Amino acid sequence: MRCTVLTVSRSQGIGSGLTYDPGNLSVKPGSFVQVPLRNKIVDGIVLDVLQDHEKEEYDVKSIKEIFGESPLLTESQIKTVRWMADYYCCTVRAALSVWLPSPPWAALLPKVVTLWKLSNTKSIDQIKGKKQIAVLEFLESSDAVTAATIQEETGATLTTLKTLEERGFVSQIKKREEVDQTLPSIKITEPTLTELQQNAYDSIRSQQLPSLLFGITGSGKTEVYAKLIADTIREGKQAILLVPEILLTENCIDRFRRLLNAERIAVVHSKLTPTERREIWKNIHRGAISLVIGSRSALFASLQHLGLVILDEEHEWTYKNEQTPRYHARETAEALCRFSKARLVLGSATPSLESWSRAKAGLYHLARLPERYKNQPLPSVRIIDLADVSFGQLYPFSPPLIKAMEERLERKEQSVLFLNRRGIATALLCLNCRRRVVSPESQLPFTVHERRDGSQILVDHSTGLTAQAPSMCPHCKSPNLRAVGAGTQRIEHIVAKLFPKARILRADSDTLTKPEEMRELLDTMKRGDADILLGTQSVVKGLDLPNVTLAAVVLADVGLSLPHFRAGERVFQLLTQLVGRSGRSKPGEVIIQTFRPEAEEILRASRHEVEPYLEQELRLRLHTGYPPAVSMIRYIVRGNQPKHDAEALAASILLKAKDQNQSHVKVSFGPTLMSGGKEWHVLVRGLRKGFLDIPLEGKQIVTDVDPLDCI
Repeated sequence: MRCTVLTVSRSQGIGSGLTYDPGNLSVKPGSFVQVPLRNKIVDGIVLDVLQDHEKEEYDVKSIKEIFGESPLLTESQIKTVRWMADYYCCTVRAALSVWLPSPPWAALLPKVVTLWKLSNTKSIDQIKGKKQIAVLEFLESSDAVTAATIQEETGATLTTLKTLEERGFVSQIKKREEVDQTLPSIKITEPTLTELQQNAYDSIRSQQLPSLLFGITGSGKTEVYAKLIADTIREGKQAILLVPEILLTENCIDRFRRLLNAERIAVVHSKLTPTERREIWKNIHRGAISLVIGSRSALFASLQHLGLVILDEEHEWTYKNEQTPRYHARETAEALCRFSKARLVLGSATPSLESWSRAKAGLYHLARLPERYKNQPLPSVRIIDLADVSFGQLYPFSPPLIKAMEERLERKEQSVLFLNRRGIATALLCLNCRRRVVSPESQLPFTVHERRDGSQILVDHSTGLTAQAPSMCPHCKSPNLRAVGAGTQRIEHIVAKLFPKARILRADSDTLTKPEEMRELLDTMKRGDADILLGTQSVVKGLDLPNVTLAAVVLADVGLSLPHFRAGERVFQLLTQLVGRSGRSKPGEVIIQTFRPEAEEILRASRHEVEPYLEQELRLRLHTGYPPAVSMIRYIVRGNQPKHDAEALAASILLKAKDQNQSHVKVSFGPTLMSGGKEWHVLVRGLRKGFLDIPLEGKQIVTDVDPLDCI
């Protein structure tokens, strides 16, 4: 018998494991072991166990020791690790890195404690020291105990124990702490569904396929999730609920704490400290948790009996990891559920084109929630053509938007303003040479931010570079610089000037850095202690605020002109989600301000035409040959000569495609938008992963399968 073990060593060439002989040890896939590697003993995870194997032409070393009563990962999780490595073109070690807390993995096991026991009583009369005698007398009537217990009972120090050990009177025992295996009880409060919710729930329960729950904003998808989770837990299994970003857990955690007692719920996300992550991992692994809620990293929770995975707002781009392993939570969840025989549910009011096309092709089951909860009407939508507006000093606020906000303040109702920009302005412009101050890293315009003391700072959000705002133009040396465009800070200043008595909250990544801050913001809104909430995408995604009757997008054009085949889809999703923030409990209104009132995305969103837009966009993708009509792979090229290497890689791919009569393969290359020419990428459409066997060794090239970013 042989097994493959992945060690903690980061040496190149062994990232997919080494062969070892388990001997008489009872190892399983996922077992935590120690193995010899070169001249050291290192930790490792067993990837597979082979009963039959060919005779090796080299010496196979033996596993030294196995730890823990149960494997760190289940067989289904190990299969998913291997699937990720194959599908996303990375090493098994890279794929495994998201499943386990960082080494040492021994920290995931119960702590090793040192106990002291009596070894020799024959020559006890030779002992003269009072504390030594006290220790021996205490140990005569005790089992093995810790040094702390001995010190508490006798006053003896560790030095005393060491002296007795050297003389052969006492000895040490190493033993792992016993973990309390008592699990908290499970208390489920049964959800109550409307007729439409019950129909959607029944259709999902009747299916073996992954389900796409297509429900308009405010239709009550969360209640369907709750019912499915309750079923799963009653069946003795566990569930995962993924949300697009950790801040949004605060919008749903109270609902699920009403469904299930809080001690059976764990919140998992990437901002946990290493110690917090290990403790949560251990609690989940021992079976104390029935429901895991969190961002995409929560998919890799150490659940032993997975029965259900739900991706809420499945269309969100944040489900794609932009570091190796470059997985997408949707695809990875589908593989995990397949190996675990668990149910997968994807929920959205604006499904991704990938999920929609699979539902249309019969690969996903389509369940619908076509009406708002309790038949609450959708809000009315007005489009304001900004080309016809005279702003004065109030850009980008139009008179109709100002009037609508005044009416809400008079009625003591709330407004939400969405702007897809942070900072006080989108650029610092020289009024003489008409050039913007750009970042030397990305060659993109700096965003202008304002400090608390009123001074301005420039931020390159693509690279994180910051700089002091210059006193003169770097190009022509003119002092005539002006911050132009509108960011959330500037919008906040204008709103405060327009409505000095209004209570204003700003929600962007500058003001919301922790879940606790989102919780406080939501509580403030729900208590009625704020009148106007303005912010970036965090105010669009899934917030349920009953007293919001006005939602407005300050400038809908942002993103429409990006050179990206998903640009229109993303703008449409944002606008549709924003429309859903208004009128959840009472009649609402939405205002969309734009310089492009005839844009298809804006018109369709204003008319609540989600399905017609999806069908139209899918036909366009089929016609132009972009995902989901074809597969796409992105090779990101870095190093000393990225342009040269990108050109060579593109030529190599085209040549091999031609040799194999794959004329449908399309290849393009160019510098990435945010890199200032320091990074190039090669985009390949129609190429099945690994089909052409492109050699990438020796180059600084990252493979991104199913990329979301292509600019």
